Amino acid sequence: MLVALTILVITEITETIYEPNNPDAYGFCCICISEQQCISIKLISTLYALFYFTSYFKMKELEDYYTDTSIVKILCKHRAGISHKRHKKHMSRDISFHNRTNKIKISPKDLDFLTIQSLFPTRRNWKKLNQKERLDPNRLTNSLERNQMRLWKSYKLEKYLVDFKGKTPEDWYNKLLLFCDNIRKKVDNISNGRYIIQKPQIFPLPKSNKNDVYIYRPIAKFTLEDKIITSLFSRYLTINFDSLFLDCSYAFRSRKNGVVPNHHDSIIEILKYRKKHKKVWVSECDIQKFFDTVQHKHLIKIFNETIKELSVKGIKISNTAIKLFNLFLDSYSFNVDVLTKNNNPKYFKDNGVPVGEFGWVKNELESNYSETYIDDYKIGVPQGNAVSCFIANLILNKIDRSVIKVNKDILYVRYCDDMVLSHKDYSVCKNALEVYKKGIRDNYLLYHEPKSFKNYKDSANEFWKVKSKEPYFWGNKYVNERNIPWLSFVGYQINYKGELRVRKSSIKKEISKQISETQKILISLGLDENRKLPYIDKYSRKTINQIVFSLHQRLISMSVGRITIYNYNKKNLNQGLCWTNGFHLLSENEIALKQLKELDKRREQQISYLKRIISHLNKKTDNQDELPKYMEELYFGVPYSYFNHLK
Repeated sequence: MLVALTILVITEITETIYEPNNPDAYGFCCICISEQQCISIKLISTLYALFYFTSYFKMKELEDYYTDTSIVKILCKHRAGISHKRHKKHMSRDISFHNRTNKIKISPKDLDFLTIQSLFPTRRNWKKLNQKERLDPNRLTNSLERNQMRLWKSYKLEKYLVDFKGKTPEDWYNKLLLFCDNIRKKVDNISNGRYIIQKPQIFPLPKSNKNDVYIYRPIAKFTLEDKIITSLFSRYLTINFDSLFLDCSYAFRSRKNGVVPNHHDSIIEILKYRKKHKKVWVSECDIQKFFDTVQHKHLIKIFNETIKELSVKGIKISNTAIKLFNLFLDSYSFNVDVLTKNNNPKYFKDNGVPVGEFGWVKNELESNYSETYIDDYKIGVPQGNAVSCFIANLILNKIDRSVIKVNKDILYVRYCDDMVLSHKDYSVCKNALEVYKKGIRDNYLLYHEPKSFKNYKDSANEFWKVKSKEPYFWGNKYVNERNIPWLSFVGYQINYKGELRVRKSSIKKEISKQISETQKILISLGLDENRKLPYIDKYSRKTINQIVFSLHQRLISMSVGRITIYNYNKKNLNQGLCWTNGFHLLSENEIALKQLKELDKRREQQISYLKRIISHLNKKTDNQDELPKYMEELYFGVPYSYFNHLK
């Protein structure tokens, strides 16, 4: 019995180490029979796990990634995401009786949700979190993570009661285990050719509007089973291939020392280089339509070559993984599954968006490669899938190596398909740019042609419109007309002094979101075509104060997270999913301060605007629904502001 329990605990520990965002680092203890056995088992299994930890990932086959633990955690994440979206709809319904808000019913066409809903207990039966879990800022930083934890604990408790207490399993638990078994059967069927990845649904995501022509980005939605299989497959690929990828690449990497690199790390690297070298040249080059132009035949060639390179290091990629990679590519092609929709206005209307088109680069592809390029090759990988993110690193890795070889002192930073080059010598920087461009062409991709700039003072607007730049001197524009004071990368802009600000488009996007939240409330209250609310008393469920308070809380949550008056000034506070957390490297400087004060100002304008528009509301509620007196005139000041979160 002790040996069996030890093996089970070892499995739990290794999966706990491996799983990202693991919400259960303690769950294995509940399977032990006694405290004494628990201590013994934990000691033995921990030593065993540590001893074999290095070789564990190398030994792990693709099939080993599809454990109940791995599958259930992905399902918890999906279920929590659905709950989050439905919560937003319920918020509108809580404010208004209008039929516009009556969208909380589950559509029978939403098969994914109906399936996931049946695999977990009803929401009121999700296991609650204890106080320590709720208040731990390092683990649960937002409602999504909290709900994932609740679902995971519900599953673990049921598993414990069924396996060790003889409980009759709930219907949802049986369905969940059956679902996991079916996933594993599909994976097993890969080798014998009885499994295919179904073609994904394509949804048009608005990208831009040029000259009244709506341009969309194609987002692929796979079936729930295919989504889980490809998600865990991408994890397998990332872990096994990551040793070949260079440190200059920061997107979609595996964990290092328990941390996954992110876009902030790339900015920190640029700042370090700038601090070390006061006089440098900088170049930027942006790939054009990367995900839509990847050539399948060439990609498979790179994939197979990289597998051979891994085998030299003793890492073997299984035949099942190779077949699954090809199945993934067979499920999608931009020129077949997306491009044909540009000639179908009904497609856009059925998806609830204005008739437009998916952006395409036909002329550029044909002029650079061949006139029959689009007809003779399958091109493009689905956007919105984790395997496609891995593909970006796979293709660009060889280019990374070529650029780094140009000079040992060069700065080269890449985040997915965005990159920045820098060196103290113009010729080195120029040479590295040419090597990068050649690498893009050798891989049958396209890039925005770099342009030169001499006088930033007279061409600043044009400078920011151009996505690729020839080497420019990163310095004070008043010292020399050739100098450009700014560098732009992953949403940040850095000046030659090392000061950070936010890209203007990111500021505009945040302001648009503030406006959108206000408009959602007004629309739910019956806003008509004349921008009036003639029947607000009929539709409103809440008083003026309650509606305004609801919007205020939503805007605060979007901007700085769910902070409180007693913890807002704590160092290294993880605010969760909010705007300021996405730009937490910002430090106090004149430009950043002005930007964030503008966001604070715009947020208050939305509150004032809402108060004015609904000022004629005469709704009264009973005492149970009234806001506390202290909240009616509560001023949410500095602790809840954007600019307060500057370092």
